[in-house]
Amino acid sequence: MKQPLGTEKPHAGKLANWLLSWVQPNGAIHGFHNHSVWGSNPYRWADFTCGHSTWGSPLLPALAILLKKRREPELERQLLQLIRFQTSSFQEDGQYAHIGFQIGESAKLGLIHNAIANVSLGLTLKYGVDYLSDEVKTGIRTAMETNFEAMDRIYPFGGIYTQGRAHGKAISNQEYARFWGKLLHFRAFGGDLERSDELRKQLDSLIELFHFRGLPDMACEASYRYDQDKTSTEPGEYYGLLIGPLVLAYELFDDERYLAHAGALCKHVARSTWQDQKGHLRMHRVWYHSGSKWVKLDEPMLIAGMGMTLFAVDQYLTHVQDEELSNYLAASDRTYAAYQNPRGYFASATGWSNEADVAPSTAWHSHDLLYFVTRHKADENFWNDLTSKELGQGTSVLLGNTCIWMERHQQWSITDYYGRDVYQLIGRKDEAHFGRDMMWVGGERALPSHFSFGPRPAFLKTNDGIFVMPGEWELSDIQLSSVADTPLLGVWK
Repeated sequence: MKQPLGTEKPHAGKLANWLLSWVQPNGAIHGFHNHSVWGSNPYRWADFTCGHSTWGSPLLPALAILLKKRREPELERQLLQLIRFQTSSFQEDGQYAHIGFQIGESAKLGLIHNAIANVSLGLTLKYGVDYLSDEVKTGIRTAMETNFEAMDRIYPFGGIYTQGRAHGKAISNQEYARFWGKLLHFRAFGGDLERSDELRKQLDSLIELFHFRGLPDMACEASYRYDQDKTSTEPGEYYGLLIGPLVLAYELFDDERYLAHAGALCKHVARSTWQDQKGHLRMHRVWYHSGSKWVKLDEPMLIAGMGMTLFAVDQYLTHVQDEELSNYLAASDRTYAAYQNPRGYFASATGWSNEADVAPSTAWHSHDLLYFVTRHKADENFWNDLTSKELGQGTSVLLGNTCIWMERHQQWSITDYYGRDVYQLIGRKDEAHFGRDMMWVGGERALPSHFSFGPRPAFLKTNDGIFVMPGEWELSDIQLSSVADTPLLGVWK
């Protein structure tokens, strides 16, 4: 079995290598889009698509940051193709295409999955300003402005609508993400005093509408999730969508209030953490009000996907020295390292006891890469891992309590322990659809033969622990990690 990875920080180059293995020649970012906060995915929605998702668009600014440090021709070519795909993928009404995320292509509406693409494009402009061509910058500007118009028409700020919004309620992270995109556009392309005043009024409205003090203590500021419901907060990983624009607003308008609000939100996230059964610091899920007090829920909760919040905390720390928050980031880095598979991806979550714990989503992992390349930069080891051909050659396995994630080359599977037949999902990184393995049954639901994934290691779960079954593989050759509660005890004999 492969030796454990380092404990201080994850191998970001391996993560980047894995993420790029899902990127298609046309710039689409494929992936099994597992939403390990809500527990759903296209399999659970019976959608069975694994094509591009706008939630994976933070991969663009992550690559833009890398190219700012080193102009690698192949990586630059990939970034330009990613930009071309995102800036040309629209629905007829001006919304971006592929906004369904965990619902797959079945969903055609949603404010947040439009807004995140604008945030990503705006950050790409910020980090790539010195080397992106005027043509590319113009394409980004046109795409953002087209989508701004569609979002404001379909999801009017401060208005009442039901499409894409739960029960007609405004959602804090979604409104903030919409605003962050517009603020990044203003940073890149400027505007007059009237436009500046309008943006500041919008931000002040968001603060008044959603923020409140005292959770978990008076140094902290939390955000209600809904504008018409004061009984729940935003889940922990969404706070980056609030903190990021507040820090940027401070930079643009030199108003200390915005930085103070950002810092108080950072404190809320850092002081709401918990330790899991393995002793690792984890981001909290959400706070709910019982009617008499606030109660914090920790689990089930993601591991992969903390990156946007941590990225925003890191942005705040460029302006304010804060030992508590610096220690929070360092502890989060150790958590990532503890849950990283040698292939580069992370365990998605704990507490679901199904595929939501083990199936790695490129959409969430792209947020993590953005944080890593901002905080840790990229040394020579990073670049060596990024370009390694060997990482994708072996069989990678992540063991969960009830099922297993497995991949090799272009094949991937959510499979079962030996003697079980619950999941048996198979897919390919270069295909936009996946399905149940029907090879032995046949019929019209059977996937084409090039989906076949074999031979695959088989794992037996007993009363004592987990064993690998003898077969056409060596345990030492498997890129193995586990979030199962029972130990791996070696080869079944």
